[in-house]
Amino acid sequence: PVHMHIGDSASSMSFVMPSKYSKDSLPMPINSDIIIKTADQEYAAALTFGGFASNENIQKHIELLKNALKSQNISHDGKFRYLGYNPPYQLLGRRNEIIVNINWNEE
Repeated sequence: PVHMHIGDSASSMSFVMPSKYSKDSLPMPINSDIIIKTADQEYAAALTFGGFASNENIQKHIELLKNALKSQNISHDGKFRYLGYNPPYQLLGRRNEIIVNINWNEE
């Protein structure tokens, strides 16, 4: 998926590469604003929804995920992120997710 990191003053975009690639096997970007890095492992909660993901729709699903986590007494930290799985020209069968890191113990 494409990860959209939604901030109050700025946003960023990340692309997830298949596991067969390593950081060293990817081509070097031409644009110096593009950074290749390996993300840390995390535990995240996700809420999936269909259709086109407008800002209003994203905010609605962020609130739904917040409420679901609160009702289950699961704490979260960090920013909520939007994940998009489909190209913009795909009209039907669209998949979107809102995710957030959760505080989880494997005990």
